[in-house]
Amino acid sequence: MSDALERVSRARGVSDPKLEESPRVVESGADILTLHAVAGGAPAPAGDRVTRLAIREIGRTYFVPVSSIDWIEGADYYVKLHVGGRVHLLREPLRSLGQRLDPTRFARVHRSAIVNLARIREIRVAARGDHTLILDDATRLRLTRGRRRDLEALIETAPG
Repeated sequence: MSDALERVSRARGVSDPKLEESPRVVESGADILTLHAVAGGAPAPAGDRVTRLAIREIGRTYFVPVSSIDWIEGADYYVKLHVGGRVHLLREPLRSLGQRLDPTRFARVHRSAIVNLARIREIRVAARGDHTLILDDATRLRLTRGRRRDLEALIETAPG
């Protein structure tokens, strides 16, 4: 039995000789892009940034270029990718996806939203010190006051 298989078997209390013969199986619904997570929850190095995301539906998998994403909305263990008027559902927590995105192009603006910096048209003052982001497609997103200064600095240095 391989060393890794022995550790898994011991950890799960399984000692089945058939495990040696069985092919390595990836859990159904696992996202291939998240199998190689960066240790410690740190952002992925620049060379490991994702350029496309695999969206799985019944009977097909299609790919969405990260550069075409307008903004990303957190929804429990899923994220909604807002791309040119369409919404794609991806099973991955917002925090995990945010760590894999390029921080010079995407920024967290709220606990449940990440925005493509190139899509921000303006920032407006809202009630109680918060702000509202207006995107190119007229979408309005809440910007918390603690993230405003960082966002403005990122927008000034963001490419394209």
